[in-house]
Amino acid sequence: MTAELTRGASDDHRDDDQGSVAAIKVFYPLSVAAGLTLGLTAPLTAVLAVELGADPFAASASVASLTAVVLLLDLFGTRLLPFLEPRRAITVGMLLWAVGSFGSAVAPSFVIMAAARLVQGVGLALYASAGPQLAIRLTGSHRVGTAIGRFQAAMTLGSAVAPLSGGAVSTLGAGTFGLRLAFAVCGGLAVVCAAVAWFGLPTLRHPKAGGAIRPRWSLPRLPGLARPRPVLALCLGAIGQGARGAVALMAVPLIAAEVLGLGGGWLGIFLTAMYAVEVAAMAFGGGYSDRNGRRTMIIAGTVFGLTGVVVLAVAVHTAAAAVFFAALVPLGLAGGCMLSLLPAVLVDLAGTPEVGLSATRISRDLGFTGCTLAAGAMITVAGAAGALVLIAIMFAVVAAGIMIVGETRSPGPASRSRS
Repeated sequence: MTAELTRGASDDHRDDDQGSVAAIKVFYPLSVAAGLTLGLTAPLTAVLAVELGADPFAASASVASLTAVVLLLDLFGTRLLPFLEPRRAITVGMLLWAVGSFGSAVAPSFVIMAAARLVQGVGLALYASAGPQLAIRLTGSHRVGTAIGRFQAAMTLGSAVAPLSGGAVSTLGAGTFGLRLAFAVCGGLAVVCAAVAWFGLPTLRHPKAGGAIRPRWSLPRLPGLARPRPVLALCLGAIGQGARGAVALMAVPLIAAEVLGLGGGWLGIFLTAMYAVEVAAMAFGGGYSDRNGRRTMIIAGTVFGLTGVVVLAVAVHTAAAAVFFAALVPLGLAGGCMLSLLPAVLVDLAGTPEVGLSATRISRDLGFTGCTLAAGAMITVAGAAGALVLIAIMFAVVAAGIMIVGETRSPGPASRSRS
């Protein structure tokens, strides 16, 4: 009888493993497609806004409104978003993104487009919360670095080709028609992603569902992180991910256009290649950090970041395009480490993926917004050189801070598997 029970339990465990493998085969390709979909019209949003009558400031506000919505939902949804069933949250999130995309495609005025942008923000918040949660639950809580690294790599792989793809679609029609066509294609891709999520992903109830927790809107609540060490890690997450955002959104585009006179095509090639390096860094770094620790990899990422900044500074000084393109490898390695390993540190310190990932999203939203604005202000005051100095300081602060935080990975199956 005992043998039968043991064999039955083993069969159930094997079925669970097989189910996870099957789900992973759907989930990561879906994440690539979602990355493509969520980034397809990013460079076109401000252009369409201006075409619909917005002034440059209003157009920039429309672009920033997406992050603002996500930040608000992340702040006040710490006791709601992490506890939503992932399959349904991803499906609804992609459908809302589709609604916003279709709304922008047919918007008769900027006001309607701006409203559609807010709907997209809600959809992005749902997806950004559920995606990492599902990645960890499918991969295993003892392999957080692997799970987050692979998920971020898949998303970045899709994002890498998104700007070029969106631009290519927009050239199929003249003026506003081409832009509207790109948003319509984006909406169609989002519907496909929603269908794949609904029919291809498993339903995974939260372990505490059924009365132990009551998901609800609330003031920000991050239990386990209200101590000096986790607070420092949260700040480092904001600064590190913000430094990557400042590089990709401000420093690189400015240097390409204003200093080197490169067109948008060359900028797209640079960013696509840099994102590809980030994908490789995330895919390797997550699993490596599970086995060997996070701190060393993060410090290595900051060294790569400082190296890339120095190379960019040389490119600014010499106006050499070849030197400029040489910076994409170290900057890509730095970006991959910042985007995948700093979130893993917060999950380690929080003790639960729900709290750690909520903190990660908040730090990322604050970092991308604050550091990008700071870099823009520095550019206004001191030009590209000033922005590069600020970004270098950000990487140096992360390196010094992670030495204080120390190693956060707890010994577990991932580390013991080497022996």
